[in-house]
Amino acid sequence: MRPRPCRRLGCRTGCVTGRRVGALAVLLAALLSTSCAFMVEDNRRTLNALDASATPATPAGRWALSPVALPVGLVAFVADVVVVHPASAIDDAWGDTLELLWTPRDESRFRRAVMLPLVTVATPLVFVGDWLGRAVFPIPPRDDHEVEAHVVERGP
Repeated sequence: MRPRPCRRLGCRTGCVTGRRVGALAVLLAALLSTSCAFMVEDNRRTLNALDASATPATPAGRWALSPVALPVGLVAFVADVVVVHPASAIDDAWGDTLELLWTPRDESRFRRAVMLPLVTVATPLVFVGDWLGRAVFPIPPRDDHEVEAHVVERGP
């Protein structure tokens, strides 16, 4: 039996190409999701709080609560991925932006004055890029105490 021609792709050998593309897309999504921020337990704050407060001790209690717990857990997971973790990454992204663009390094005042317009234009771009990177990838949080000590030691 010959395969049917693929009308979408215009090929006459069958829709093997479409299946390969679909399988490749699923494989790519699986590989990319293994290094996402939501795979790190510290980045799932709402789901961790729900697990700590609403997990029954007995297996019978878990089975009885599962019709409610599964949808609530899914909503908590989506809230963590879409709202809570990106919101918690804002301060780290702002700290990175300040350190990269606005923290004075051994440069003259003239150079800082000349670079001011460029740094001003680059600030939102660096901030949004850093924030998206921290929201999607598992980048550890900043240790602001080291940065503050470094700025205090060197001075303006």
